[in-house]
Amino acid sequence: MNVLVTGANGFIGSNLTQLLLREGHTVKAMVLPGTDLSNLDGLNCEIVYADITKREMLNGLLNDVELVFHLAALPSLAWGNHIFKVNYNGTENLLLEAVKCKVCRFVFMSSLVVHGFDNFENADETTPLLNTGWLTRPYIASKIKCEELLASYQNKIETVIIRPGFNIYGPNDRMTSKEMLQRLENRKLMGYVNDGQSKLGYVYSENLAYGLLCAGVSPNATGNTYIIADYEPPYLHLKNLLALFSKELKIQAKLSSVPSFAFMPVGFVMDVIHFLFLRKKMPLISTYIVDTSTHDLHFSSAKAQREIGYEQVVGFEEGIKRTVAWYQKQKAK
Repeated sequence: MNVLVTGANGFIGSNLTQLLLREGHTVKAMVLPGTDLSNLDGLNCEIVYADITKREMLNGLLNDVELVFHLAALPSLAWGNHIFKVNYNGTENLLLEAVKCKVCRFVFMSSLVVHGFDNFENADETTPLLNTGWLTRPYIASKIKCEELLASYQNKIETVIIRPGFNIYGPNDRMTSKEMLQRLENRKLMGYVNDGQSKLGYVYSENLAYGLLCAGVSPNATGNTYIIADYEPPYLHLKNLLALFSKELKIQAKLSSVPSFAFMPVGFVMDVIHFLFLRKKMPLISTYIVDTSTHDLHFSSAKAQREIGYEQVVGFEEGIKRTVAWYQKQKAK
């Protein structure tokens, strides 16, 4: 099958591109001009350059494409309108081109942030979406509006929405996983809130890639939304996750717990400052960060297992080992 992956040189995009190539698909890897291509080194894919916010750059790129995986997005906590422009307007541009070029299926990477922050345990796809307002972060609002947009296109193209587990980790994650492992290894203080006991849903990157593949090829997926998350164990505690990474690194990590009441006021003040004066900057502490650290955010992938054949193909302990092995390989370079 001829497949196009947007954001193919990113964390999840590169894992998905590797899997698609192993499964025998022909892949067009769409990347933003000027971005790092090292995650695609050695892969037999066609690299195409485009900015999804510029409709003219997409013209003709999807002519021979049967399936689109749209992963490109700005996962930023900043308040700038550029986030909505990339995530929503870019998705709309790509959908218009996909319909024009008669693409069969469009798989969109959404996020569980569309449900807001509450204590969710074993929640599923029927959980109501957050009502957006002018104080909704652009990233969250963009994902909600994109899901609504895809629903309006169901009579024009096959659409599938994927919401991955809250915590995504694994090889090629040059942001969260790499930075976390660097801090642990360098014995820098790593903090968590309320003793790190919140129940966190998670997914290893190769498992997420497999879930995306299932969504792309299963006939049952059309018009549906799926949560793709690991399920053995069903959830993690941040404190335990950091301890397991430290064990694999063979170090004694420097960990500390902070009560949420000490962080939430700071996060609120930082959000106000950035909302009013620093809209394009990322706050170091925000209410979003505190919310993700203090709530149970455990969602089930049972629907994806039942309907499209999703499996947790890489076990949790193996995922930890592979992530650390990738990090150490990168460090050696």
